[in-house]
Parts: sequence; structure tokens; C-alpha cells
Amino acid sequence: MERKIAATKRDGRGKNVARRTRVAGKIPGNLIGSGKSEALELDAKDFEKLLQSGLRQSSEIQLDMEGEGVVKVLAKEIQRHPVSGEILHVDLYRINPGQTLRVNVPVETKGFARGVKAGGALEHYIRQLRVRTPPESLKEKIEVDITNLQVGGQIHLKDLDIPGDWDVMMKGNPIICKIAQSRMTVMSDKQGGATEEAAES
Repeated sequence: MERKIAATKRDGRGKNVARRTRVAGKIPGNLIGSGKSEALELDAKDFEKLLQSGLRQSSEIQLDMEGEGVVKVLAKEIQRHPVSGEILHVDLYRINPGQTLRVNVPVETKGFARGVKAGGALEHYIRQLRVRTPPESLKEKIEVDITNLQVGGQIHLKDLDIPGDWDVMMKGNPIICKIAQSRMTVMSDKQGGATEEAAES
């Protein structure tokens, strides 16, 4: 999915300038990269649309920068007001060819596990991976199919479809998710065992 937004250069910095920018329906921000930080502003409604589209830290954005044209960026940090939830500031990170990126990539499951149908419960242990990756191998998310996962089944890091040139900043082969026995399933098993013992006696 292509995500695109326009940005204009912002004159001045500081709280007063940022406040006036927000009053005008814009979001103050910075474009960081190539050894510099450029002040900019984004249309607040357009940026909210990006967020509603499922924007993640690992999502590539086509930024139409005033005076420069389209550049590829990531949304590095989004600051919100703690009470109103209003977006106060956005830091965008410029993607430069040949430069290694450090990003958090979400891990999402797809499918309805057989173990869940049998009464088990899906438990998530790791929901995102911290990785180093060249720009051309960047993925917005990693999906893992759990359709055939039975009760007691597990998905480990090595089971994920990860690009070969990724450096996952994680030790060992941890569990990503598993299908655990739910309390009701355990009680049912115990009751079933007790019934069998009573029948045998």
C-alpha cells in the first residue's frame, strides 16, 4: 500500500511557532537524516488519514517535500497530548539508499488456529521484532499462518519468513506465540479423566 503526504518547510522553531502551526491545522515536525534536521509541517487531517490506514514505524511514506520532491521516510516518533490525544509533533526519518535502517517490525498472525477451535487459547509472546535492514528489504510487517497450529503448538523465531539480509536484534530462538490449554479445556480434561476412572472402578 502506497502512503503519500505533502510537507512544507517551516520557518522558525520553539513552542510559540509550534502552537501557531497547530492552530492553523498543521502538525509541526522534523525531517531527520543525512546529518541534519529540517523543520517542516504537515496537514493534520492528511496525517490522521495515514494513521487510520494502519501506519506503523516500519511503514514507508512517500513525502512530497517542498522544494525537494518526493523522498522516502519513516515515521520515527509521533508525540500526542496526554489528555486530548492531539498530535503535537512528528519526527520523520529519511531513508537513504545503502544506509542500514533500525526499525520495529510488527509480527501478526493470520488464520484461525485448529487448537483454538478445539478450545485452546492463543498466547502472544513477541509482537514485534527489532531489526537492522537495508532499505530495499524493509517490510511493513511479518505475517505467520497459524491455521494448522494445535493445542500445545508453538511458533518460534526461526519459523518466521524473514529476509536473509535482516539482522534480528534478538538472542536465541524465542517463542513468538503458542496455543495453550485454556482453563475450561484443562477442567474438561480432568473431568473426563475422573469419569473414566469411575467407570473403570
